[in-house]
Amino acid sequence: MKRFLPFLLLLLLLTGCQRTIDEASDTRFLMDTVCTISAGGSNADTALREAFETVKEIQDFVNRFDENSTVARFNRAKAGEAIALDPHTAAILETALMVCEASGGAFDITIAPASSLWNFQAETPAPPSDASIQQALNLIGYNHLVFDPDARTLTKTKNGVAIDLGGAAKGYAADCAAKLLRQAGVDYALLNFGGNVYVFGKNPNRKDGSWQVGIQKPFANTGTYSHTINLTEGAVVTSGIYQRNFTLDGTLYHHILDPKTGYPADGELAGVTIQSESALLADCLSTACLVVGEEQGRALAASFDARLYAEKK
Repeated sequence: MKRFLPFLLLLLLLTGCQRTIDEASDTRFLMDTVCTISAGGSNADTALREAFETVKEIQDFVNRFDENSTVARFNRAKAGEAIALDPHTAAILETALMVCEASGGAFDITIAPASSLWNFQAETPAPPSDASIQQALNLIGYNHLVFDPDARTLTKTKNGVAIDLGGAAKGYAADCAAKLLRQAGVDYALLNFGGNVYVFGKNPNRKDGSWQVGIQKPFANTGTYSHTINLTEGAVVTSGIYQRNFTLDGTLYHHILDPKTGYPADGELAGVTIQSESALLADCLSTACLVVGEEQGRALAASFDARLYAEKK
């Protein structure tokens, strides 16, 4: 799963208004990142606990490093073996595979054989060998997957194919947590899951009730914004090359890999932010659009009724 610090910094502008409803806020480390939920409403405390329990449940299903997870079971399976999916993993796959196809594989959940070769947390990180990457490329391709949404099964057509849902799971978790908060009667909420932001309801800190999200300027000091986004509801998700990376012999290596090469995407963009009604969709699209570049990325985002904000190198 992706490990990186939040790319989006929230700008909550205080208005000094008197609070008249219960508020709750909590932060936990889940989905391999820092997750914060702030909410207001009569059931805010209880709803927050239940939301985090749901996020933890999703994490346990999709964590490919947990041998008991659904994803790990699939990755161990042999070709032709249909693996039963839990509802969460099946829901992620339905949208993720749609973006895989629409992007022509620029976003590809079978990236695991290549992403497993890169260790950005190593004391002295270095790129893997060309030979190992070429071997991994033989196993990458969403066309190696057979997904049956009705039977809720996933089958691989080639031994060694493995999936990584790190580019989609946080967005899905944010969508699920927000839905649970709504159903619990929460009036408003702000969720920030490591750069995946979802908001709904009226922001009590602004007179017009809107929410303002600042987009971090790539490679600048934290808190330096390239621009801000005002929204009333929905998701804002950023993928960028400027947080999880290393430089060797003058070359920057970052964690967003191009599935066609197995190496970091080598385009003109340093970051992509997607605004959408769905955090899951925005999560998938932000990666895909960074790989394909701004021109194709805008067309891809528009095909899903999403909006793209591009940050060039």
